[in-house]
Amino acid sequence: MLKNLLNILTAGTILLFADSVFAQGLFGNQNVPIGSSAASYYYLGGKEGLTISVNLWGFVKNPGRYDVPSSTDLVQLISFGGGPLEHAQLDGVKIIRQIMQPDSSYKTEVIPVDLQKFQLTGQKTPLLLPGDTIIVPGSTFDAIQQIVALFRDVALIFSGVGTLVLVLRQH
Repeated sequence: MLKNLLNILTAGTILLFADSVFAQGLFGNQNVPIGSSAASYYYLGGKEGLTISVNLWGFVKNPGRYDVPSSTDLVQLISFGGGPLEHAQLDGVKIIRQIMQPDSSYKTEVIPVDLQKFQLTGQKTPLLLPGDTIIVPGSTFDAIQQIVALFRDVALIFSGVGTLVLVLRQH
């Protein structure tokens, strides 16, 4: 009886978190360059010409690592990634860039970009460099929504376990 309860709890937990694993593209991501280990290089692509590897994180449809033409700007990359999600905070986008110093060390530069201004004015967005990581944050509403969803899921698990215990006690 206890073994069955543990099996049901394990299966429920796996199902609860399965959507998070698949939503982030951890399985079958088509955008990861094969055999590439360093992001800060240029590649001579086929018909695209010179390409660079960049990372796209956060509230976009398809986050991941992309090989894009060296002339790609921020909006083009987000478009390659399927566009921003509904709760993306477009005025808080950041480009994280590693800049090599004369002593061969790296300095991290954070470049804030307001894509709401782009939507209003059409102003040009920054060109990307090899190894850039673009972060599209979510809104506060989304964070609250995720917390409420977590409490809901935990309550459902406890409700299911409680119901199961009551049913097993009656037998």
